[in-house]
Amino acid sequence: MFSNVKIGVYEFLGLVIPGMFALCEGWIVLRGWAQFVQSVNEMHPVSFTIFVLVSFVVGHFVQEFADRSVKTICGERFLKVGRDELWVGEEAEPVKSAIWTESGRTLPSADSAFDYCLTRIGDRFSKRDVFLATSDFARSFLVLSVCGIAPAIRLTLDRSHSVLSFVVFLVGYMAFLAFIARLAWIRMIRFRRMSDVVVFRAYLGSRPIENSLSGEKTS
Repeated sequence: MFSNVKIGVYEFLGLVIPGMFALCEGWIVLRGWAQFVQSVNEMHPVSFTIFVLVSFVVGHFVQEFADRSVKTICGERFLKVGRDELWVGEEAEPVKSAIWTESGRTLPSADSAFDYCLTRIGDRFSKRDVFLATSDFARSFLVLSVCGIAPAIRLTLDRSHSVLSFVVFLVGYMAFLAFIARLAWIRMIRFRRMSDVVVFRAYLGSRPIENSLSGEKTS
């Protein structure tokens, strides 16, 4: 039934894995750690496949919530700051000149230039999918770190036997979640910038190859 289902890099990193973590967090909150581990160990191939498909669906909601949260807090253009900075800098001049030479048009914004360059390079910059998937994977962990507070409290309640142990465990879990959120933030920004900026550079790098090939054909 599910033998023909194919999952790409983005679907796996950006949707399935975040969805799995979200389901596991909810699972721990409702059932506790011991029941969670037992249920995972007893999972069969069919049930695991269903779990992956459900994770894929849940991952869409995690990514949408993460996207809206980042844009609400940091601004609509925050995730596109890499292309915006490049477009107003000196590095954009060769790109603008190449686009004018090739199309005879002056593109008005960084977004339109980005779309043009991405269309022109086609699938020659396949690593962009990996960069974008890694960025969105990291972005989802910002939401999952916040949602992780609930299972952290459940785990603390299950493991602690006194007020002191409760505080120690909870502080430790909170510190771990804060570290994950900080690391996710850094990698989200880094790989989002790479997924945008390198498109312009790949476009410039592709043009001499195309020119040389056309010259060989005419000769």
